[in-house]
Amino acid sequence: MFYLSLAIIIGFMIVHIFTNYIKFLDRKPKDRLMSFVSGGSIAYVFLHLVPELTHYQEVAEGAQLPVWMEDLDYVTYLATLAGIVFFYGINQLNEKSQEKNEREKNITRPSRPVFALEIFGFSLYNILIGYLLIDLSGENAPDYLIYFIVFSFHFIANNRVLHLTHEDLYTNIGRWVLAFSVLTGWLIYYLTDTTELNIAFFSAFLTGGVILNILNDELPAEKNSSFPSFVAGLAFITALLQLIL
Repeated sequence: MFYLSLAIIIGFMIVHIFTNYIKFLDRKPKDRLMSFVSGGSIAYVFLHLVPELTHYQEVAEGAQLPVWMEDLDYVTYLATLAGIVFFYGINQLNEKSQEKNEREKNITRPSRPVFALEIFGFSLYNILIGYLLIDLSGENAPDYLIYFIVFSFHFIANNRVLHLTHEDLYTNIGRWVLAFSVLTGWLIYYLTDTTELNIAFFSAFLTGGVILNILNDELPAEKNSSFPSFVAGLAFITALLQLIL
């Protein structure tokens, strides 16, 4: 699966680099598309990522954990909560900085340090997606295809928000950093030794981040959302997962 996984990573890099040039996203039908994407992403999270948390918890219970973690219950679920908290914190800093700059400087974008922090956060996010590609997709080509479809649309949604928020900073710097961070995660997986425990905690943390980012960036505002498109996306990914899992 080496070459297939490499092709998926290159595809992710292309998505990051060229999202800004997808003009369709500037038109009104984008709300139906984003509703479709959010439905598909939620189906993938709750039918594939979340059920794996039980397995990850079993892995953690059978491993030798640091002393301070031994008495904690549901440590992998705590890692999922940590992912939610981490990305929620970055989102809050971003919004507060944007409000402050708009109020004090009449500038609609956040400060450069907040931009750097947000890109760092999403770089970590992308590294995990690249790193976990093999383990979350297994040995079946259809699994890789679903992984690519779900996370490509997920990247497009996140990238559009980052571009609209940070403008030229994202175009000139951010998209390139994010593109190569996916490749970095994939290379780390192949060039270092990994363990089931690493996979368990990284996957759990990523699951929390995916949930938070779907709610933040993919679901359109209520007045612009399309319930039929949301259900169609959810049904589409659900059907694919039922066929291959």
